[in-house]
Amino acid sequence: MKLQDILNYFKPKVKLIRIDEVEIKNSLPKIDYKVLNPTRHYLLDHNYHSCTLKEFKDILSKDFTNWKIYHKDYDCDNFAFKLHSNLKDKYPTLALGIVFSKAHAFNIFIDKFGKAHYIEPQNDKIYSFNQLTKLYDSIKLILI
Repeated sequence: MKLQDILNYFKPKVKLIRIDEVEIKNSLPKIDYKVLNPTRHYLLDHNYHSCTLKEFKDILSKDFTNWKIYHKDYDCDNFAFKLHSNLKDKYPTLALGIVFSKAHAFNIFIDKFGKAHYIEPQNDKIYSFNQLTKLYDSIKLILI
């Protein structure tokens, strides 16, 4: 295999066009949000595994999501999904998810003791819930 073949593999093969927010919202089913607590927690699987926070930090240190550069087209949600995807490729049942607040997206890790840790995928910093709520608005959605 030639170097050019490898480089061509990573070139986009599909030209994407812009779709506006209204079109996306109109394509989604209508959901009744008339509940007391608007936060949603969705567990996407039935089988999860975890480890200690120290072991997770070691896993995190081997990931390069935080090496990407933030810009208007690659922002917080892209980082959160990238970290999630990268780690789930290696550890498919890892108790790792994505969190959305009103103004930011980041990741959540549940350690083997059942404690939640919040990860800023742009710099790999780990926060407790109390630290997190001082930084961001209330959490709106958690996907694990």
